[in-house]
Amino acid sequence: MTVARAAARRRAPPRWPAARRPGEPCVTTSRSFGARARYVPARRMTRSPILAALLLLVAACKGPAPDEGVALSPQAAKGKALFSTLCASCHAPAAKLVGPPLSEMAALYATDPAGIVRWAVTPGRKRADVPPMPSFRGVRESDLADVAQYIIEAGTAAGKQAP
Repeated sequence: MTVARAAARRRAPPRWPAARRPGEPCVTTSRSFGARARYVPARRMTRSPILAALLLLVAACKGPAPDEGVALSPQAAKGKALFSTLCASCHAPAAKLVGPPLSEMAALYATDPAGIVRWAVTPGRKRADVPPMPSFRGVRESDLADVAQYIIEAGTAAGKQAP
Protein backbone atom coordinates (compact mmCIF):
# COMPACT_ATOMS: atom_id res chain seq x y z
CA MET A 1 0.00 0.00 0.00
CA THR A 2 1.37 3.36 -0.89
CA VAL A 3 1.73 6.23 1.52
CA ALA A 4 -0.79 8.31 -0.43
CA ARG A 5 -3.37 5.54 -0.32
CA ALA A 6 -2.91 5.03 3.44
CA ALA A 7 -3.38 8.75 4.01
CA ALA A 8 -6.56 8.70 1.91
CA ARG A 9 -7.92 5.81 3.99
CA ARG A 10 -7.34 7.75 7.19
CA ARG A 11 -9.31 10.69 5.82
CA ALA A 12 -12.15 8.55 4.46
CA PRO A 13 -15.46 8.65 6.31
CA PRO A 14 -16.05 5.75 8.69
CA ARG A 15 -18.10 2.78 7.58
CA TRP A 16 -20.44 3.12 10.53
CA PRO A 17 -22.93 5.96 10.91
CA ALA A 18 -21.89 9.17 12.56
CA ALA A 19 -23.02 9.81 16.10
CA ARG A 20 -26.42 11.39 16.36
CA ARG A 21 -26.86 14.85 17.77
CA PRO A 22 -27.62 15.09 21.53
CA GLY A 23 -31.32 14.87 22.28
CA GLU A 24 -32.22 13.56 18.84
CA PRO A 25 -34.29 10.35 18.94
CA CYS A 26 -33.20 7.76 16.46
CA VAL A 27 -34.28 4.58 14.79
CA THR A 28 -31.76 2.24 13.23
CA THR A 29 -32.63 1.00 9.76
CA SER A 30 -30.61 -0.90 7.21
CA ARG A 31 -31.08 -1.66 3.55
CA SER A 32 -30.07 -5.28 3.85
CA PHE A 33 -28.20 -7.56 6.18
CA GLY A 34 -24.62 -6.39 6.41
CA ALA A 35 -25.31 -3.04 4.79
CA ARG A 36 -24.30 0.11 6.53
CA ALA A 37 -26.98 1.23 8.97
CA ARG A 38 -28.12 4.80 9.09
CA TYR A 39 -29.93 6.72 11.77
CA VAL A 40 -33.30 8.20 10.95
CA PRO A 41 -34.97 10.57 13.43
CA ALA A 42 -38.09 9.00 14.88
CA ARG A 43 -41.41 10.78 14.64
CA ARG A 44 -42.50 12.53 17.75
CA MET A 45 -45.33 10.92 19.62
CA THR A 46 -48.50 12.66 18.49
CA ARG A 47 -50.88 10.60 20.55
CA SER A 48 -49.40 11.32 23.98
CA PRO A 49 -51.65 14.37 24.71
CA ILE A 50 -54.71 12.32 23.78
CA LEU A 51 -53.58 9.45 25.99
CA ALA A 52 -52.88 11.79 28.90
CA ALA A 53 -56.33 13.36 28.57
CA LEU A 54 -57.95 9.94 28.47
CA LEU A 55 -56.12 8.82 31.62
CA LEU A 56 -57.18 11.99 33.45
CA LEU A 57 -60.78 11.41 32.40
CA VAL A 58 -60.73 7.84 33.68
CA ALA A 59 -59.17 8.95 36.97
CA ALA A 60 -61.78 11.68 37.40
CA CYS A 61 -64.69 9.30 36.78
CA LYS A 62 -63.47 6.71 39.27
CA GLY A 63 -65.86 6.40 42.17
CA PRO A 64 -64.64 6.89 45.72
CA ALA A 65 -63.37 3.92 47.68
CA PRO A 66 -65.90 2.62 50.20
CA ASP A 67 -64.01 3.96 53.21
CA GLU A 68 -63.35 7.43 51.76
CA GLY A 69 -65.34 10.14 53.45
CA VAL A 70 -66.04 7.99 56.51
CA ALA A 71 -65.32 9.82 59.74
CA LEU A 72 -63.10 7.45 61.72
CA SER A 73 -62.36 7.55 65.41
CA PRO A 74 -58.70 8.18 66.37
CA GLN A 75 -58.33 4.49 67.28
CA ALA A 76 -59.72 3.42 63.89
CA ALA A 77 -57.46 5.91 62.08
CA LYS A 78 -54.42 4.20 63.64
CA GLY A 79 -55.92 0.85 62.72
CA LYS A 80 -56.37 1.91 59.09
CA ALA A 81 -52.61 2.29 58.62
CA LEU A 82 -51.95 -1.12 60.16
CA PHE A 83 -54.78 -2.69 58.16
CA SER A 84 -53.29 -1.48 54.88
CA THR A 85 -49.96 -3.06 55.86
CA LEU A 86 -51.13 -6.32 57.43
CA CYS A 87 -54.58 -7.15 56.06
CA ALA A 88 -55.40 -5.34 52.81
CA SER A 89 -53.79 -7.97 50.58
CA CYS A 90 -56.48 -10.49 51.59
CA HIS A 91 -59.40 -8.31 52.78
CA ALA A 92 -61.18 -5.51 50.89
CA PRO A 93 -63.89 -3.13 52.15
CA ALA A 94 -66.75 -4.60 50.11
CA ALA A 95 -65.27 -7.12 47.65
CA LYS A 96 -64.43 -10.70 48.54
CA LEU A 97 -60.76 -11.50 48.02
CA VAL A 98 -59.01 -14.41 49.76
CA GLY A 99 -60.57 -13.36 53.04
CA PRO A 100 -64.06 -12.03 53.74
CA PRO A 101 -64.81 -8.36 53.07
CA LEU A 102 -64.86 -5.82 55.89
CA SER A 103 -68.63 -5.47 55.63
CA GLU A 104 -69.05 -9.18 56.42
CA MET A 105 -66.58 -9.06 59.33
CA ALA A 106 -68.23 -5.93 60.73
CA ALA A 107 -71.60 -7.68 60.66
CA LEU A 108 -70.17 -10.73 62.49
CA TYR A 109 -68.19 -8.84 65.12
CA ALA A 110 -70.23 -5.63 65.52
CA THR A 111 -70.64 -6.14 69.26
CA ASP A 112 -67.40 -8.06 69.85
CA PRO A 113 -64.25 -6.27 68.59
CA ALA A 114 -62.19 -8.46 70.92
CA GLY A 115 -63.36 -11.42 68.82
CA ILE A 116 -61.44 -10.00 65.85
CA VAL A 117 -58.32 -9.74 68.02
CA ARG A 118 -58.75 -13.34 69.22
CA TRP A 119 -59.18 -14.54 65.64
CA ALA A 120 -56.08 -12.62 64.48
CA VAL A 121 -53.93 -14.16 67.24
CA THR A 122 -55.23 -17.74 66.87
CA PRO A 123 -56.98 -18.03 63.51
CA GLY A 124 -58.90 -21.10 62.53
CA ARG A 125 -59.82 -22.32 59.09
CA LYS A 126 -63.35 -21.59 57.92
CA ARG A 127 -62.92 -22.34 54.21
CA ALA A 128 -61.11 -25.28 52.65
CA ASP A 129 -60.72 -23.61 49.25
CA VAL A 130 -58.31 -20.88 50.44
CA PRO A 131 -55.13 -20.97 52.52
CA PRO A 132 -55.59 -20.37 56.25
CA MET A 133 -55.11 -16.90 57.67
CA PRO A 134 -51.63 -16.36 59.18
CA SER A 135 -51.35 -15.73 62.90
CA PHE A 136 -50.52 -12.23 64.09
CA ARG A 137 -49.10 -13.22 67.49
CA GLY A 138 -46.12 -10.89 67.01
CA VAL A 139 -48.36 -7.81 66.75
CA ARG A 140 -49.26 -5.99 69.97
CA GLU A 141 -52.84 -6.49 71.14
CA SER A 142 -53.39 -2.72 71.32
CA ASP A 143 -52.49 -2.49 67.61
CA LEU A 144 -54.81 -5.39 66.81
CA ALA A 145 -57.57 -3.62 68.77
CA ASP A 146 -57.03 -0.54 66.59
CA VAL A 147 -57.32 -2.71 63.47
CA ALA A 148 -60.48 -4.32 64.86
CA GLN A 149 -62.01 -0.89 65.46
CA TYR A 150 -61.16 0.12 61.89
CA ILE A 151 -62.70 -3.10 60.54
CA ILE A 152 -65.94 -2.45 62.40
CA GLU A 153 -66.21 1.24 61.45
CA ALA A 154 -65.12 0.91 57.80
CA GLY A 155 -67.00 -2.35 57.34
CA THR A 156 -70.22 -0.84 58.65
CA ALA A 157 -69.82 2.10 56.25
CA ALA A 158 -69.03 -0.26 53.35
CA GLY A 159 -72.11 -2.32 54.15
CA LYS A 160 -74.28 0.80 54.02
CA GLN A 161 -72.80 1.88 50.67
CA ALA A 162 -73.22 -1.53 49.03
CA PRO A 163 -76.42 -1.86 46.95
